Amino acid sequence: MEKDFDVIVIGAGVIGLSISYELSKKYFVGLIEKNRKYGLETSSRNSEVIHSGIHYPTGSLKAKLCVQGNEMLYDFLERNNLYYKKTGKLTIATDENEEKILEKIYKVGKENGVIVEIWKKDRVKKVVPKIECKIALYTPSTGILNVHYLMDFLYEKFIENGGICGFDEKVINIEKKNGLFLVETTKGKYYSEIVINSAGLYADQISKILGFNYEIFWAKGDYFIISKKFNIPLLIYPVPTNEGLGIHLTPREDGSLRVGPDVEYVKKEEPAYSLDNKVSKYKVDESKRKNFYESVKKYLFEVEIDDFSPESYGIRPKLQKKGDSFKDFVIKKEIDGFINLIGIDSPGLTCCLSISKYVMELL
Repeated sequence: MEKDFDVIVIGAGVIGLSISYELSKKYFVGLIEKNRKYGLETSSRNSEVIHSGIHYPTGSLKAKLCVQGNEMLYDFLERNNLYYKKTGKLTIATDENEEKILEKIYKVGKENGVIVEIWKKDRVKKVVPKIECKIALYTPSTGILNVHYLMDFLYEKFIENGGICGFDEKVINIEKKNGLFLVETTKGKYYSEIVINSAGLYADQISKILGFNYEIFWAKGDYFIISKKFNIPLLIYPVPTNEGLGIHLTPREDGSLRVGPDVEYVKKEEPAYSLDNKVSKYKVDESKRKNFYESVKKYLFEVEIDDFSPESYGIRPKLQKKGDSFKDFVIKKEIDGFINLIGIDSPGLTCCLSISKYVMELL
C-alpha cells in the first residue's frame, strides 16, 4: 500500500491554508476543500482584525497563540508586502461597572505580555473627539488586514511548494489501515501518513468519523455599515461579554465604519452560506438595526439610526454554548497521525501562523 500524500489537510479556510503552506515546506501535502474555492466560509466573513491578546485567560492556547500570532502575522504581512494597518484599539467603558471589567482585562493583558495602557477620558477625546467614555484601554498592537489577500498569498505559495488542492471534494470517510489513513471523498480515495482536521464549522463531523466526539455550536454574527464619515481611525470596542467581544467599530479604507458582529446562536442548517447554487436560509437580519444603533449610540452620540446599512453575516464555530464561560481552542493529536482543530473561533485569524507552528510541533 503506497501513500498518495505525506499529509492531508481537511478544510481550506485561512487556518487550513496556513497549515498547508507551512507543512508544504517539508512534506507533500494534499488539501481537501468541499467548496469550489478556498476561504468561502468563516474565513472571509469576519472583522479582519489582528488581535493583541488581552481578552483570553493567561496560559490558555488562545492567549499564547494570539500574542505569538500577532507578532508573526505583522512580520509576515510586512515581508510579503500584503496590506495591513496597525490602527490600535480602544476598549471603552461607559459606566462604573464597565470600568471594573476593564481593570480586570488590563491585568490579564499585562499577564499575557501585551502592551496595554489605561487612557482617561481627556486622552481619548484628543485622539477620537466623537467617542464618549469614562476610561478606555489602548492596545497599540491591534490592527486590521485584508484576509482575502492573505489567503490568496498562502494558497499561491502552497501550490508553488508542490502542494495539491482538491476543490468540490467532501470527505465522506476516514479509516486507518496498515499505518496509513485512507481518506475517502466524493471524488476519490487517498492514502496519507497524517490527517489534519481543519474543517471549521464542520470539524466536529470530521472528528466523529474517527470516533472523537465534540459538539460545535454555530454562532451567527451580523454586520452593518455606517457610511457617514466620523473620522475614527482606531478600532473601537465595548467591554466584552461571555459570548463575544461585542459590537465594535472597524475603520475601513474608504472612511466608513463596519459595525459588528453580534452573537446569535443558530440551528445548524447547511449550507451556512449561499454557495455553489445552494441558497442558505441565513441572511443579515435587518430588524437588528435598532439594536446595533443603540449599542453604538452609547459611545458615539452623533450617530443616527438611518446611518446603518446591512452588510454581511458570518458564522463562527464555538465550543462554548449559549451561557457558557470561556472555552479554549482544541488543537490536539488524538492518535498517532491525526490532529484535530476544533472550535477555532476568534482570535483564529490572528493565530493562523502560530497555529501552523503549533501543529508542526505536534507532528
